[in-house]
Amino acid sequence: MKKVAVIESINGIESDLESQVITPDNQVYGSTEELNLIDKNDGYAVPRRQLYYIAFCLDIAAFLAALDATVVSTLLTVIASDFGSLGSMSWLATSYLLSCSALQPIYGKLSDIFGRKILLIGCCIFFALGCGICTINSINVVIFGRFITGIGGSGLTCLSTITLSDLVPPRDRGVYQGYLNIFFGLGTATGGMFGGVISDYLGWKYAFGLQIPIAIFVGIAIYFNLNLPEGSPGLGVRGHIRHKLSKIDFLGSFLLVSSLLIILTVASLAGNTLKLTSKTFAFLCILALVLFSCFIHVEKNTSQPIIPIDLMRIRTVSASALTNWFYTMGVFTYLFYVPVYYNSVMSFSGTKIGTRLIPNFFVTSIGSVGAGYYMKRTGGYRRLVYFAAFLAISGMLNILTITPDISIPRQFLLIVPAGFSYSIILTTTLLALISAVPSKFQAGITSISYTFRATGSTLGVSMASAIFHQVLQSALNREIPSLVNDKALAKEVIEKALESTDYVNEAPEFIKTTLRECYDCACKGALSYALVCILLGVTSSLFMKENSLSKSINRQ
Repeated sequence: MKKVAVIESINGIESDLESQVITPDNQVYGSTEELNLIDKNDGYAVPRRQLYYIAFCLDIAAFLAALDATVVSTLLTVIASDFGSLGSMSWLATSYLLSCSALQPIYGKLSDIFGRKILLIGCCIFFALGCGICTINSINVVIFGRFITGIGGSGLTCLSTITLSDLVPPRDRGVYQGYLNIFFGLGTATGGMFGGVISDYLGWKYAFGLQIPIAIFVGIAIYFNLNLPEGSPGLGVRGHIRHKLSKIDFLGSFLLVSSLLIILTVASLAGNTLKLTSKTFAFLCILALVLFSCFIHVEKNTSQPIIPIDLMRIRTVSASALTNWFYTMGVFTYLFYVPVYYNSVMSFSGTKIGTRLIPNFFVTSIGSVGAGYYMKRTGGYRRLVYFAAFLAISGMLNILTITPDISIPRQFLLIVPAGFSYSIILTTTLLALISAVPSKFQAGITSISYTFRATGSTLGVSMASAIFHQVLQSALNREIPSLVNDKALAKEVIEKALESTDYVNEAPEFIKTTLRECYDCACKGALSYALVCILLGVTSSLFMKENSLSKSINRQ
């Protein structure tokens, strides 16, 4: 009886949320008829030609954000060496990711208040400004510029997805999200190559400067073309700027962003710059926990929450968010440590490793768009979730059985099944979230999705890195002293092996095989962690309900 009562209570919460529509200015309507848009475009918000142009601009925006996230991967040593500041090298990468991950949660609510157009244009300005700052001759200024660019990049990623939901009905939403994912993936895949080529021929500053006109073009195109119809949630709250500012939960925003910045910074530095046993690590963890607890308390007692936490009580919302979180942890772990395996155990060059990752890009592109077309044709996604679960588990087991003598075809196809699964999950979880709540909640829900994904990637790789180094150190301490009688030399070998995987190519011949076995063991430890994350993601996905996907933007 208690179990039945709990189920009825949960269903009641979902029913209440779906029977009411809450506008950005906090008015509640018992019926959605007052908010229905005039349907002049077969269920779409704008004419098809205008939609295609806007969608293309949003795709370019997502491409830019992804490109800039990885463009420094080939520029880190070049920029740091140019300024003679190798110690600051890591901050060139993390400064962008920190601001990008920490600010994504608040863009949904801000766009509900001020409107999608003005927020997107503002993000283009921040992005272009940040890229411009990165061309100034100072390492600290470049790091600051990367942080400013991340403010714009996070909005371009999140708001592009939110805006598409204002334009396209849920039944067709997956198709457009699939194309957006392709552009995002293309930006991620080509960022390093773009940075390297531009740096070699023009100088590293042009890698940032050449992005400025593209960001300006996107901003101008959005200004003239993103004209949402009357009644669209993407128009924001009407009224004076003071009225709009009064709708912002400044305290909640501060607490959320501060806690996320601390959590992500600790995750990025833990085990390397920041020792896990240090008092600083303990203090920062406690501070982040206190700030996040205060955020939860504030959000529960405010009429204008920056993130609709109450929506997490809906089973499909919480299940989708956790599915995204755990899958992303696992996927980013194997995307990082399969190349480490190729490099440290199999001694592959960067070019060889890169070519073996190319099939994954094409397969994930097919998976994203294919999932969208499947949902458009069938109106459902549950079978896709089951199919993705099977592919994810079998794909991770396939990755875990990697050996130094695997065949060349298998090297190219090693991560393809798991990558195909992840591309399906990204699209289906987003549609599950959007379809689980009224359209007025879509911005907040999308922010929740991107927050879980962003923190999942950072925390996943950080935890995997800690596991990798711990297993590697244990293996080296166990094996190397038995091969090297000189204790000082053995200690030196262990330290060099821990500092760089390239040492395996420089080490004395008689210990190379042992070093590769130690790296093999460490990579398998990280990949085992990835399997656990995937299993947790699959388990979470089984709790998602299948909601109907409307053929029109007019929906509850």
